[in-house]
Amino acid sequence: MSTGYESLKGIMQKTLQHSKSNPMAIARVKDTAAASSLNKEIEELERIVVDKLGRLRGSVKEGETVVASENQHAEQVIESLRTEIAAQEAQLNAAREKELASQRMEQTLTVKIRDLQSDVKKKEEALESRAKEINDLKSKIDVLAKQITQLETAIQQAKAETGSEAKRVQQLAENSSAKIATLEAELRDREEIVRAKESTLKGLEQNLTAKIQDLESQVKNKEKLLADQDRRVNDLNSQLETLTNGIKGMSSFFKQAEALTAVEAQGDGTVVPGQPLKGEIEKPANSQFKSAEVTSNPAGAAQEAVSPGFFDTVTKELADINGPLASMIISDHVTALGESIEKFPKTRVTELAKVLSKEITDEKLKIGFRKRIAEKL
Repeated sequence: MSTGYESLKGIMQKTLQHSKSNPMAIARVKDTAAASSLNKEIEELERIVVDKLGRLRGSVKEGETVVASENQHAEQVIESLRTEIAAQEAQLNAAREKELASQRMEQTLTVKIRDLQSDVKKKEEALESRAKEINDLKSKIDVLAKQITQLETAIQQAKAETGSEAKRVQQLAENSSAKIATLEAELRDREEIVRAKESTLKGLEQNLTAKIQDLESQVKNKEKLLADQDRRVNDLNSQLETLTNGIKGMSSFFKQAEALTAVEAQGDGTVVPGQPLKGEIEKPANSQFKSAEVTSNPAGAAQEAVSPGFFDTVTKELADINGPLASMIISDHVTALGESIEKFPKTRVTELAKVLSKEITDEKLKIGFRKRIAEKL
């Protein structure tokens, strides 16, 4: 802009000098009586023009200084916005790793950041357009050197527009700060939600661990019961084998006694005192089997099964204490006792209640459970 003013000043000076150095003009002026006054007016006009050009140049320099400072301030605001945007992007990346659900929020924030960047670009373009306008003003000043008053008005208008632009930049900075504060608050809320979900997951994990431990302990108890049942079955098998061997020995003994009695009776033809006859020997044997049958009948009578709804009641009682696994627990224990739920004898209900009560840890609940089972029987 200073070069324009220098060229304008040179043109004006050349014009004045040309008017002075033109002999034709001077000759014409000498012919008039106002030659001296015209020279004075020309010199005064030159002085006024130079004075106004100097003031115009100072005003333009002042405007350039203001525009440069405003541009620098705008660049600083833009750089701070970029720094804050980068920090927000880092926080958003950290939030993305903590919770997948924050991707939508991240997309929204990215759109907002892009809007901010587009606004910044628009402001930069506006500043560039302002610079172009100033250049246009410079060209207009070079072209319209004679219109000094209009140029001063244009410079004042440029100053006013620069001030409004600075206000716009300041408003943009304030709006960006508010948006950044809102984003930070949303990030804090997301972090609190993530922490709450983590604590909930930990609680669920602890509950599942406790339930798994309970199930493992129950499995161990079932294994112990099965081992005890296997030992009992083995003992019963050994006892049954012993009884079978004893019965076989007794039957062979009776056969030998019968054979000996028959031989003696045929040899002597008389009855040996103190020795029973063949019919009499068979009679005690038959009586023994009959007595065995008589004793087995009461045992069969004692094997009367419980009612069909008995186990439904027992399952309900145990479910109120141990939860939904009650039916499985009862079925396992009944199987371990070598019985079935459909034909479970009443004589073993007390034994079953004792075994089932071992699944109850509270002593009062255990006693109450046994009492209620006895009442149902």
